[in-house]
Amino acid sequence: MAKTSNHYILILCGGSGPRLWPLSRASKPKQFLKIFGNQTLLQDTVIRFKKIVPSTNIYLITQQKYFTEVKKEIGRLIPHQNIITEPEKKNTAMAIVYGSSIIHQANPNAVITSTPSDHFIDDDRQFKKDISTAAYIAEHQAKIVAIGIRATSPNPAYGYFVPSSKTFIEKPNETTAVKLIKQKAYWNTGIYTFSYTTLVTELKEWQPKYFSLITQKNIEKNYVHSPNLSFDVAISEKTKNLTFIPAKFSWSDIGQWKSIFQKLPKLENECSVINKATNYIQYNSRRCLISGSRQKLIGLVGVSNLAVIDTPDGLLICNIASEDSYHVRELVSQIVANPNLKKYFLSTNDQ
Repeated sequence: MAKTSNHYILILCGGSGPRLWPLSRASKPKQFLKIFGNQTLLQDTVIRFKKIVPSTNIYLITQQKYFTEVKKEIGRLIPHQNIITEPEKKNTAMAIVYGSSIIHQANPNAVITSTPSDHFIDDDRQFKKDISTAAYIAEHQAKIVAIGIRATSPNPAYGYFVPSSKTFIEKPNETTAVKLIKQKAYWNTGIYTFSYTTLVTELKEWQPKYFSLITQKNIEKNYVHSPNLSFDVAISEKTKNLTFIPAKFSWSDIGQWKSIFQKLPKLENECSVINKATNYIQYNSRRCLISGSRQKLIGLVGVSNLAVIDTPDGLLICNIASEDSYHVRELVSQIVANPNLKKYFLSTNDQ
């Protein structure tokens, strides 16, 4: 499918990225970090979609507190009037509903691809083909189309889609995930494509509270009353109108240190660094992920499968051989809950 005026992109960039603490903070979450080169994850995402649709068809939705940073990040990549700010922080369901309603006002015939802003995607050419295929199906078959990656481990961070039974399960426990993998399940990438008409139809059937919000004239004033649900829970787990297409590109959600380590180039003893300024030395150590500064030397002796993430005011050491790095979120929850520690994740404005 060639670039068409009816295909729009809605990039979600309002998350706080707690699982990548201490690099990711509430004041500067992971979408604004340079993990894989000279561009931030958000910049990579916008540039990738500029190869699929006109820049005027790319919208971003974020929290008000990130507006200035988002505007700085995108520069002249897309029009600044395409940055949507949420009246209140909610989950992905409301962000997608709100952003889609604004795009619908610009083009009532819009087919919308909603996508996270912080994923690693290899092979832009194949990515473009898959997204275009999803847009075609969404437009001509009135489906919500998701893109899946064949599940290879019981990762608790993902939703699972089983093609044989056409069922979707959001973030199952490990026992259930193992069973789903045996059924040849796919991980959900979180990239959804749909027409606005299809979205409204699904909301009316499965989420009447959201439907009532978007049918009222002033959606902004009613934002506070919207449920706090992810799109996966609000729609994907319930709808009978969801279809998956297998991704033919390399993908990672960059949701934890383990996934970042897997995508970075390997140096001596299969170690990787987040940035070139990292100053480290190792002896008899293997498969470690290190992030630091030029001013501080990090020494590793006899250790393996560790992420060592050092910042001026925070140090994280965690296992990357298992899914333990997924639980950095729980560590951050403890930090935020402690009045003496919350400054290490929250900015002054968030406290």
